[in-house]
Amino acid sequence: MIFPDSDKMNFRSFLLLLAFALCAETASALEYVRFLHDGKERNEEGRIFTATDGSLFEASDGFVLEARDGQVYAIAKNNLLARRSDEIPFEPYTKSEMLERLKNEFGEGYNYLDNYDSFIVVYTTSKPFATWYGNLLKKLHEQIVTHWKKHGVELVQPQFMLVAVVLSNEERFRQYAKQDGVSLLKQQCAYYHKWTNRIAMYDMSGQQVFQERDQSRVNALDMRRFLAQPGAYQNIMTVTHEAVHQIGFNTGMHVQFAPSPVWLYEGLAIFHEVPDLRNFNNMGWTLGPHVNHPRLDQLRQYWTMSHQEPPIQKMIKDDELFRKPVTALNHYALAWGLVYYLERRRPKELAAYLKILQEKTFDSDDSDEIRIADFESCFGNDWDKFYGDFAGFIRGLR
Repeated sequence: MIFPDSDKMNFRSFLLLLAFALCAETASALEYVRFLHDGKERNEEGRIFTATDGSLFEASDGFVLEARDGQVYAIAKNNLLARRSDEIPFEPYTKSEMLERLKNEFGEGYNYLDNYDSFIVVYTTSKPFATWYGNLLKKLHEQIVTHWKKHGVELVQPQFMLVAVVLSNEERFRQYAKQDGVSLLKQQCAYYHKWTNRIAMYDMSGQQVFQERDQSRVNALDMRRFLAQPGAYQNIMTVTHEAVHQIGFNTGMHVQFAPSPVWLYEGLAIFHEVPDLRNFNNMGWTLGPHVNHPRLDQLRQYWTMSHQEPPIQKMIKDDELFRKPVTALNHYALAWGLVYYLERRRPKELAAYLKILQEKTFDSDDSDEIRIADFESCFGNDWDKFYGDFAGFIRGLR
């Protein structure tokens, strides 16, 4: 969760505000707010949320605004410049309104593609690369909804237009991330920002760099050559992984800011990120879940080195295992293995578990005991048997 320094209010007050923002009914009035964000003046139309008694809920430190483009702002009182409201009901921007909004925001030098259902691609790279990614987003969204619907998981159409910002090179990408308040890893080529609700990435193919150097246009054949390169595999997994996060948090698979365990939404992203190299097509990714062999190899290595079953119960309880470099790699692999096992062997129970988490709100109680109880209510409390079944499944994967 990213919290821009310029907008910080008392954090306890902010948590209370966000609890109301995500759990209570929204006010009918459309708010017009002018405020400072990252030191710059910003105008937004949006909604401020109401308390359970119907009154507008605000703390002395400020309030939370959900804008019509899907971005969320915690606005400190000392950053508020002007505010008014009317009786027009809150509605997200339409596609045409969103396009106009984005053009005003990004300005000269950016292009736009909007023929991908709920997605808009804002890009400075070559059109073939941006088109490839737009098609990938659309197909991925369709596949996720179709796949989990068969398992009885209820998903919804995204309320907001979903934005992907595709930049021409790594330098521009890192500059954009810095403006977003995101600290990138050395090899990171994409991220999903929960506050802006956007994906940002850059053209890992390098095609735009070649175009600028040689003054020649990039075409679809150039994209196919890139996708056929061995090194493209990892990059495709990364950008797909971040797209799964965006789709998951906008279709109701996960609830923004609710106490959903990290292992689940990371495991689901890894579950869907895998290209199928046996049926490699012009997208570099095909429909359907496949064994994630890099994660499987890492999980088996972790298993061998620890001389015991990986600690699933600890992972369910401890989100920090995914944030510490010394433990993250092993637990991303374990999260994938657990999701893959549950989806392949116990899909009905997994759907029931997802439903429990989908019904949580920001102010739902969260503890180690609650997390284990939620899991056991769907998968049972015979952990010896569970570990045995899981271990046998993983050992049998090829």
